[in-house]
Amino acid sequence: MTENRNQKKRGNVGIIILILICIGVIIFALAKLIPILREYRKAEQAYTDLSSRIVTETETPQTDEEKGIWWAESVDIDFDELESINPDVVGWIRFDHPEETGVDYPILHGKTNNTYLRSDIHGDYLLAGSIFLEAENAPDFSDYYNIIYGHNMKDGNMFGTLKRYKQEELYDSGNDYFTIYTKQKAYRYRIFSYRDVPDNDIIYSVGYQPDEEYQRLIDGMVKGSMKETGIVPTMNDRVLTLSTCSTAGKKVRFAIHAVLVDQRDRISDSSPGETQ
Repeated sequence: MTENRNQKKRGNVGIIILILICIGVIIFALAKLIPILREYRKAEQAYTDLSSRIVTETETPQTDEEKGIWWAESVDIDFDELESINPDVVGWIRFDHPEETGVDYPILHGKTNNTYLRSDIHGDYLLAGSIFLEAENAPDFSDYYNIIYGHNMKDGNMFGTLKRYKQEELYDSGNDYFTIYTKQKAYRYRIFSYRDVPDNDIIYSVGYQPDEEYQRLIDGMVKGSMKETGIVPTMNDRVLTLSTCSTAGKKVRFAIHAVLVDQRDRISDSSPGETQ
């Protein structure tokens, strides 16, 4: 009887120890997770507040002609305030349905690609970093080929929702266009390809000119696309890549390729909506 009692006692001690270990593991996990969740919340709040101040969307155009260029004339970005916050702001990227894609952010341009990798628009540390233009690209988007980077955040911030293009019919539901606004221009892009690529892929080189090498780059984008869009740009087109981390692996990136289809002067008293 005494032996049974001792075995039961030892069993209870073992259970208690196991429970304490589990509690310790949970506490350790929470200690790691809570700061990350705080960073996610910090990023979401910071950029939501910024967008609400900076972006003004007017009434939906009524005529067919107005609807054709609504992206240029119905959205206004306060670049004066943006530049007062940080002169490295060179643009604003906005998908047609930001409530679905979550992409509605300022674009920074640092001296290197590390400048805003983990820094917000104020230059303060932020896990989510900023959306930023390739450091070797011209800040006015005049290059034939541009690259914009953003983190693939698990809560959907920054470029975190772009992976949905691989799994859902996001492209076919009206999310094949986006606009990049600068102080002078509104650039209209249409997505023609999206795919996983190695982090050292040729698409991460810039400086292309309208020649056969550039055409080979574009052809590779079209050929490797996860979706056949029917859009095949030529060497005379300007192409832009949105790049983020991929769920396919640490050394893999998810790239969305888009072609410039229109550009307009931003609304002003002297030349409203003038086509370039």
